[in-house]
Amino acid sequence: MAADIVFAASALGAGLAIGLGAIGPGIGQGNAAAATVEGMARQPEASGRLQGTMWATLAMMEALALYGLVVALILLYANPLTKAATATTASASSTTAVATQAR
Repeated sequence: MAADIVFAASALGAGLAIGLGAIGPGIGQGNAAAATVEGMARQPEASGRLQGTMWATLAMMEALALYGLVVALILLYANPLTKAATATTASASSTTAVATQAR
C-alpha cells in the first residue's frame, strides 16, 4: 500500500516537474525572441550583437527546462523512496506470512 502511494506521488511529481519546468522557459524564450526581433527592427546595424545575446539567453533558459526533465527522470527511475517503500512492503508481507504460518 505504501509503495503504491510513493509510486503515484512520484508520477505526479514528475508530471509537475516537466509541466512547470517547461512553461517558464517557454514563456521566457518567446519574450526574448520577440524583444530581439523588435530590437533588430529598430536598429538593424545591431542585429548581430542582439542575435548573439539572444542565443546565449535561450541556451540558459533551455538548461532550466532540462533541469525539470532531470528531476522528473530521477523521480521516475532513481527514486530512493520507492526502494524504501518496496522494502517496507516486503518486510510487512513477510511478517504477515510468518504470523499466518504460526497459526
